[in-house]
Amino acid sequence: MARNYKLNAETRERFGKNEMNRLRSEGRVPAVVYGPNEETIPLSLDKQEVSRLLQEVSFENTIIQLDISGKVQKSYQTLIREVQHHPYRPVLQHLDFYSVPEGRAIVVEIPIILHGNPIGVRNQGGLVQHILRDLEISVLPTKIPEHIILDITGLNIHDSIHVSDIPAGDFQVLTDPKRTVVSVVPPVIQKEAVPAEGVVGEGVEGAVAPGEEATPEPEVISRKKESEEE
Repeated sequence: MARNYKLNAETRERFGKNEMNRLRSEGRVPAVVYGPNEETIPLSLDKQEVSRLLQEVSFENTIIQLDISGKVQKSYQTLIREVQHHPYRPVLQHLDFYSVPEGRAIVVEIPIILHGNPIGVRNQGGLVQHILRDLEISVLPTKIPEHIILDITGLNIHDSIHVSDIPAGDFQVLTDPKRTVVSVVPPVIQKEAVPAEGVVGEGVEGAVAPGEEATPEPEVISRKKESEEE
């Protein structure tokens, strides 16, 4: 199962662009937390603490305990729904936290990891095509898997694994069961181009075969007329 992480946050009561810039200059990151039947609470977080967390987690499917102090003192089990960065500077701008409803399934995407070296690659020189990299599932927050691991060791060339082949777990798969997750395909063999018979001078326009005289270019009468008309 996915690990639980913690973040400390403080409520904020002042808003606007100037206030956001002031927080960032003090090493804080503006944020909000919201959820079903919950009021949206404006927050600020320590930039270094948030940056360390974002380097460790896949925020799409990681439960984060948000401990809030200030005007509101409460803990929330959350998922990060959005991370905003400055468009051209490495500056963290804003975070959105979604308060996970207790005992209710939520929709998340789980990464699919491939394990093993297929027979079709080892013995037949095939290539692995990893087509679907994330699986959409409905799952209780306490049952969110960190990832899905698929063993592809037994795949030969032209073999595939589809969503419908993924073993059942404590979740409901929402991705189309017909979608292909991974395939082993034949190697690509590039053939050298062979010049057509009778082609002289390797296809260079105007080339003359040995022993032949070059045919003079016919005079283009219209050129003179065009120049006269000009």
